[in-house]
Amino acid sequence: MQLRQLQHLVALAEQGSFGRAAEAVHLTQPALSRSIDKLEEDLQARLVDRAYGQVRFTAAGDLVLARARELLADAGQVRHDVLMLQGLSTGSLQVGLGPFVAGMLGRPALSLMAQRHPQLAVRIDVADPNSLSERLHRRQLDLFIADTRDLKKQPGLQFKRLPNVAVSFFVREGHPLLEHEAVTLDQAMDYPVASPNLPAAVASHFDRQVKRVDRPVFNMVCDDLGTLRHLALTADAVILAPDAVGLNHGTESLLRLSVKRLTRMQTHYSIVMLANRTLSPAALAFTGLVHDMMDPAGRPIARAAAR
Repeated sequence: MQLRQLQHLVALAEQGSFGRAAEAVHLTQPALSRSIDKLEEDLQARLVDRAYGQVRFTAAGDLVLARARELLADAGQVRHDVLMLQGLSTGSLQVGLGPFVAGMLGRPALSLMAQRHPQLAVRIDVADPNSLSERLHRRQLDLFIADTRDLKKQPGLQFKRLPNVAVSFFVREGHPLLEHEAVTLDQAMDYPVASPNLPAAVASHFDRQVKRVDRPVFNMVCDDLGTLRHLALTADAVILAPDAVGLNHGTESLLRLSVKRLTRMQTHYSIVMLANRTLSPAALAFTGLVHDMMDPAGRPIARAAAR
């Protein structure tokens, strides 16, 4: 039994004759008759009495006709719902963000999604990459974005590198260290130095750059970008952060601090998805928005890799 056959049955009921019904569905009369015959054969029941040139539905025909109308209405609703989903007038999105990514991207990305797709249900979860990976495997997330350098290798994941964003040290305007053209990390350690939780290799790199042994390079660690910014503005802290939209807002700006003997630093963020899983329209819209935020120039992004 096919929906097309049910459509033919409904047309026959509405038009009252095989000739008019065939015209309504753009078939020849013999083709319409064969379609009804095939439906009766599939159901093993007589649906239409054809005696005396009149179309009369049997009891079985009336039952099938009522259900056919319901099924066709449901099919139409399915088409409508899919179109709504494609247009992001409905649907949901579950996104995970690493703690520092949340401060850098979470607020502006969520605001843009709300402006562009106000009917979409969006949930943002903030956690470390390994916890987000577990939630992704349990299908509790559509995707997550995080620094993946310390993510434990797991099968079935697909990674799309996001464009790199420069990472620098920042201080408040008027900070004493800005009187120098450039400073060493040891000099910066005369003040509080704050950062997010860093990948192990990155933390080791900074440790090798200093001579001081009286304290760690980063004596304050916090994954909330807003808190790091507050430390810089209120406690003369030197903070390590991406030079991104989430860092400077309001009337008080942070300025880059030039630090000697440090190689160029960049973020290493990736979009992580389940391999071979088709993203929903909402998830595709979100990833496109994030790409645009991180790379307005539209440079090509690294090809996805499964591991």
